[in-house]
Amino acid sequence: MNLGYLNHPLCPWNLAERTVIRRPAEPGAGHWVGAPSLFQEGDTLYLTYRFRRPRGQGRGYEARIARSQDGITFEDIWAITQDQLDSPSMERFALTRVEDTYLLYVSYVDGRTNRWRIDVLEAARPDGFNPNQRLTVLTSDALHLEAVKDPVIVPAFGGLMMYASVAERLPHAKALSDAELHASQDVYTSGLIRSGTGLAFSSDGRRFAWLGMALQPQEQGWDQYTARVTTALPVPPGFLLFYDGGESVQQNFEEVTGLAVTTDLLHVQRLTPERPLLESPYGPGAFRYVDYAELHGHWYFYYEIAEADGSHSLSVSMVPQAATRRK
Repeated sequence: MNLGYLNHPLCPWNLAERTVIRRPAEPGAGHWVGAPSLFQEGDTLYLTYRFRRPRGQGRGYEARIARSQDGITFEDIWAITQDQLDSPSMERFALTRVEDTYLLYVSYVDGRTNRWRIDVLEAARPDGFNPNQRLTVLTSDALHLEAVKDPVIVPAFGGLMMYASVAERLPHAKALSDAELHASQDVYTSGLIRSGTGLAFSSDGRRFAWLGMALQPQEQGWDQYTARVTTALPVPPGFLLFYDGGESVQQNFEEVTGLAVTTDLLHVQRLTPERPLLESPYGPGAFRYVDYAELHGHWYFYYEIAEADGSHSLSVSMVPQAATRRK
């Protein structure tokens, strides 16, 4: 695949020119706003994102949908709280549309099992979702995994492909009961799993067939604990994948971004095996959940990034499309 369209050999934007879209409700470590996901209809962008407090203070407590015409100024049009899902925490959502119906994939911890899962809400408008009318999409029990969350929707192959972050139990944790493994209500923080990315396919956006693992953590290196795909940017004849990586459980919540390539979404090759592509200059360097939109002749890259005070903001960087193509 030709990568010559990028302005830099692998990095398409300058962090010094980023714009902060949202800041967390409070400053300091553990206070975040981010996990962005974009859906575009013409010149209208829909952004889903969530707010988080530190552990013991609510974790992922609110998620929102916002709308924009310019890619910078967003108006909130819908919101949901963790209480409406009876959940200890929510993370990344994803919005799309199938025919005349908007579909919102919600990622949250099931309060009954303490396991991450993905459900879907349906509505005629992107501000009309009813949390009480959700349908099951993917659960860890059904997949024989320990968790499934953070959906990424890619329209392809006549339907919808979904990347999802999953947790697989490590061998030395086999003897633990499910209750012991999930006692923290977030198995990703246990150190007893490895987190990769799986892939599923649906023709209608409601029922998904699991295709298997697409990206696993490396045996050694900067992404040996976590490898979570966050977006797929079409670059014919395939896709560039931005993904979050972490070296150990200590880097959970503070992942950094790598780059990979695929022609079919299932078979993935890393382009940044030795070191990450993008990281914040602050703290542990958190730079995660990259997604993009195309608007008014620019690429708009959205991401969650660590700030100097330890919080995470939701930011965007713009790149003129003309400047990112081979001259």
